[in-house]
Amino acid sequence: MNQLSQSSNPYLLQHRDQPIEWYLWGQEALAMARKDDRPILVSIGYSTCHWCH
Repeated sequence: MNQLSQSSNPYLLQHRDQPIEWYLWGQEALAMARKDDRPILVSIGYSTCHWCH
């Protein structure tokens, strides 16, 4: 289970059921990456209505 379900952001909520252990951006994610010596992968996007754009 990833942390995206805790977000109020529509874009992040679209991805809450992915089998990836996403973390919300913040100190916890940075500390985990540092502790495990792992890279930080950032997903950037937006949520919009199909008819709105």
